[in-house]
Amino acid sequence: MMLQRITKPTMWPLFFTLGVYATLIWVQGFYQALGQIISESHIALTMALGSFVAGGTALGGGAVAFPVMTKLLDIDPATAKVFSLAIQSFGMTAATITIFCRRIPVYKNVILMALPMAALGVTLSLLYIAPLTPRLLVKSIFSFLLLCFALTLILRWWRKAHHQPSSEFIQPKMLRFMAVALIGGIASGLVGSGADIALFALLVIAYNADVKKATATSVVVMTFTSLIGSSINAWYLDTITSEINGYLLAAIPIVVVGAPLGAYVCSKVKVGHLVSFLLVLIGLEVSFTCYELYPTLLGLF
Repeated sequence: MMLQRITKPTMWPLFFTLGVYATLIWVQGFYQALGQIISESHIALTMALGSFVAGGTALGGGAVAFPVMTKLLDIDPATAKVFSLAIQSFGMTAATITIFCRRIPVYKNVILMALPMAALGVTLSLLYIAPLTPRLLVKSIFSFLLLCFALTLILRWWRKAHHQPSSEFIQPKMLRFMAVALIGGIASGLVGSGADIALFALLVIAYNADVKKATATSVVVMTFTSLIGSSINAWYLDTITSEINGYLLAAIPIVVVGAPLGAYVCSKVKVGHLVSFLLVLIGLEVSFTCYELYPTLLGLF
């Protein structure tokens, strides 16, 4: 009886988390691992919220990590982007395992269409586009993505208020999803997030898709996009510096718990509460970007 419970797929996210913890303790030692979290507590606290958001919404953990690191902690956007992709590779993997093991519904046909183009987009972006993109433009692109996401949520809220039901089943157009996934992948290579936001927006705006199902779908796509982007950063571009490595060691123990928890909780809570929470986060981030852009725009005029 006990063996049957342990081998259930619903236990696999727990095994993944325990495996990550065991590996970190084996590599670092318990006290050193704990000391790393304490010494980089600002990153650990940031990702406590970021991983919860990543697991349960169409915003990756980078949607919290990137603005906090670049605006509050004054960390270079390139560093924040590499960290965001890397940490999502752990947290969103845990969330994706939870989604599949708990059989949280997804649009499987959309995932199959989007994954190849998102992978191509993030590869092109990291290798050719990101090195040529100015720092302030990167921040502005990220804020624009979040603003699009906020408008998508507001539209969905309006449809629900006017009793327009979501579509459980959709007939996606392949070229449309491939193009949006490519653009989202390019954005992910610039700011560490984007494929999930672009896909979620398309599903909700063009197809009136179910919010929770669209969210789970976007999490799965962003997971694989992050894994591909992080692999390129680690083994081809060699951009995982000792600084980023320290951030990762502090954040990984947090996100492998926070992301599955977010995926589970957000599948249970009311959509209105989730939307309100996300709109507050987005409003804060966009306000910070506007504040940074103001001197530049003032100089132009």
